[in-house]
Amino acid sequence: MHRWLSLILLGAAFFFPLQARAQSPTTLTSLKVELWPEYDQPSMLVIYDFKLPDSLKLPVNISVRFPKDANLIAVASQTTDGSLLNTDYVGPSVGDTWQTVTVQIQTQATYHMEYYEPLAKQGKVRQFSYLWPGDYAINDFSVSVRIPIDTSNFTTNPVLEAIQSSDGTPYLAKDFGPLRAGQQWPLQLTYTKTSETLAASQQHLQPSQPLGANTPGRVMLSNYLPYVLGALGFALIIGGSIYFWQSSRGRRLHGGGRQRHGGPKEEPIDGEFYCHQCGTRAQMTDHFCRVCGAKLKLPE
Repeated sequence: MHRWLSLILLGAAFFFPLQARAQSPTTLTSLKVELWPEYDQPSMLVIYDFKLPDSLKLPVNISVRFPKDANLIAVASQTTDGSLLNTDYVGPSVGDTWQTVTVQIQTQATYHMEYYEPLAKQGKVRQFSYLWPGDYAINDFSVSVRIPIDTSNFTTNPVLEAIQSSDGTPYLAKDFGPLRAGQQWPLQLTYTKTSETLAASQQHLQPSQPLGANTPGRVMLSNYLPYVLGALGFALIIGGSIYFWQSSRGRRLHGGGRQRHGGPKEEPIDGEFYCHQCGTRAQMTDHFCRVCGAKLKLPE
């Protein structure tokens, strides 16, 4: 009996550690959190960029929690050229405090997530509280905050370092290194804003290369000038033809004397007799011009 009990305990000692390791949470290689206050909406845009270890066997599901009052707008994966492609996800499912979205990781890539969250406003003062809930262990955790325009007294807790991007936009940022699974990370920020202007409305788009006749999508008048001239010439020909046709028709209607219908036909008289007003040929029995109505001067 003791021998069988020892074998069962020994088997359990090998089985349960393996099972615990199989169910251990996935570790994120990196997680970059970006906070963009009042960028293109009067709220906080929160951006996640995270990556999983290359050695992780795929596919795998990653569940990310975010605040209940937030609005999820994007879940994507990043390609090698830096562009974003929509990726499959489930949710978000809403709980008491959090919403949860489950991202289906299919490839070794950087995954991207965006949501908007309200700012607390009191007059010109803005406040915002961010919290990473500690769902996964992270080897490299970093945070950056984009400073909006027309602001002053911008403070964060913990304190971040001032940097400037390549386009001149001021940021506060810091790399905080690894975080344990279950370790929460809070951030408080406060600033004063003197206007309601959003940062995106102040940006001016610049072409990535000089514009020319061969620039894709550009419409040049010179490219269509032959077609425009051809259509104009065709319209002139049609208009001229209609004009001459109407003119010749008018001459046919008014050129010669009309025959009278409904009365006895009178024999023509030798010689010529014409209206002195319009020149229309008349008959000897006419007293008025059949065309212009002028009183005829009868020949003596």
